[in-house]
Amino acid sequence: MENNESLSILEVVTKSSEYLERKGVPNYKIDAEWLIAFVLGCKRMDLYLRYGEILGGNILSKIKTLVMRRGSRIPLQHILGQVQFAGLTLKSDNRALIPRCETEFLVDILHNRLTANFNGKIADLGSGSGAIILALCSMMPHATGCGFDNSQKAISLAKENLSFCNQEGRVCFKEFDWRKQNQLPEPCDLIISNPPYLSHDEWEQAEPEVKMYDPSNALVAQKHGLSDIENVIEVAINSLPPKGYLALEFGASQAEIVGDLLTERFTFEIMADQFLIRRFVLAVKK
Repeated sequence: MENNESLSILEVVTKSSEYLERKGVPNYKIDAEWLIAFVLGCKRMDLYLRYGEILGGNILSKIKTLVMRRGSRIPLQHILGQVQFAGLTLKSDNRALIPRCETEFLVDILHNRLTANFNGKIADLGSGSGAIILALCSMMPHATGCGFDNSQKAISLAKENLSFCNQEGRVCFKEFDWRKQNQLPEPCDLIISNPPYLSHDEWEQAEPEVKMYDPSNALVAQKHGLSDIENVIEVAINSLPPKGYLALEFGASQAEIVGDLLTERFTFEIMADQFLIRRFVLAVKK
């Protein structure tokens, strides 16, 4: 796209998609549409109703700049400065892991099982941007929660999202390191966590967006990806009351091992994501 060109939105979508495809960007057409909609200040789906609209000059220049940034494998969410997660719009940058769509399934599982009437205290271990705890407390208006993380950068982003979501009276964020502490500083009824569970080999094979922009300590764990899962389960054993809930996300090959770790102290159910990969567990302490 040249600055002196005039192109229809359909042509811009096509050229941008082709460029991102050449750069190896996953979901290249959807990402192109998000970037174009961002510049135009509209919803992505609205583009389909505006395909014949002609763009030129400064608008094309802005789109081209963002598309080139995405082509360099900067995450879409960092370019937009935000991410959509479980009905919330949250700030997103390199201070914390970008929330994944798979994790929305875990949030939905809890919302469906515990219902909107749940009025307990939720602890989110490894809260990162705050996405999980903020989404759950948004869906469960009688619940309160605290997000725990060992990264001050992540906590600073989570607190910005807390203000952004207007949940200051019900949610807080505090520092906690499960590698050094095996019990939470306050009681809770539900622990939820999406801990690091990639092995170092899996990290090396990850997409550039992950390796270059996501904090590795939010994704990679020792013992072939199991050490942080073990730590979270230990914290849950020491912190939850009888019949307290533990909800975990874990790696695609870890279901059997996670079950073995839980079986003595919990009853549990392992569930699959949208690709039928067993990725989540909902457990109740005995």
